[in-house]
Amino acid sequence: MSLGTLIDLDAYRRRIADEGPLTPTLATLARFVKRHAETIPFENIDVLAGRVPRLDPASLQAKLVQQRRGGYCFEQNGLFLAVLRQIGFVVRGLEARVRSGVPAEVVTARTHMALSVTLEGVAHHADVGFGALAPTAPLRAAERGAQRDGVDAYRFTEAGVDRMLQIQTPDGWSDCYRIGPTEPAPIDYEVGNWFVATYPSAMLRHNLLMGRAVPGGRLALFNRTLTLRRGVAQPLEQRLLTTRAEFAAVFAEDFGLEIAAADLEAVMAVIERQAAPVPAAAR
Repeated sequence: MSLGTLIDLDAYRRRIADEGPLTPTLATLARFVKRHAETIPFENIDVLAGRVPRLDPASLQAKLVQQRRGGYCFEQNGLFLAVLRQIGFVVRGLEARVRSGVPAEVVTARTHMALSVTLEGVAHHADVGFGALAPTAPLRAAERGAQRDGVDAYRFTEAGVDRMLQIQTPDGWSDCYRIGPTEPAPIDYEVGNWFVATYPSAMLRHNLLMGRAVPGGRLALFNRTLTLRRGVAQPLEQRLLTTRAEFAAVFAEDFGLEIAAADLEAVMAVIERQAAPVPAAAR
């Protein structure tokens, strides 16, 4: 990602309600990951409205910071990469194949972006763009045991030359995504972004997905199903949204978004095409 356009760090920090020191340390990285996850929600409303999100820093800043919207992985981690580099972190982009909810025999494309941040020679995995499954703390990339972020437990396993990120569920360890060993070029993110926003059968074109971290848990919206997950040992709290007013209220009150009327219409058109509500217990 080009940094020809600098991020307004003061505006970004106001957006994520951060007042801590701006030093490239693990404590700062952990604070930023947590605050970003709590304040800038995952959402794919632009795609449902027929738009392809722009990934240049100026556009990311305008949407996620100034307009106080959310976005998906390329937007979230694209903005986060620019912020971290501007502070002075040594950070590079990663690309991964999403495995969550995908049958083992199905090969997925490299359509997820995450980050690797090196601190004192140690690589840390950071991801603020994997919806309600994203870890809300940096993970040590070389560690193969369980690592907790306050709500969930994660681990990395070997997958050939790749690494698999897994999350612990009531049924055991579940795959999140498979991380490739090489650093992608910016055009690779542009191609992945175009694919998930325009490919006729891409999941994000036909389903509403939203997520954010909340105190002690994760909030997710998959089509009509709003889910609050408080960890592997706690029962899920779920309810179905049935009216336009309910969706508007959840967008504003639970995810902190004010959605334009035309975009709400586009979301509702997608929802109404769904044959039946489908719970999303793992998201």
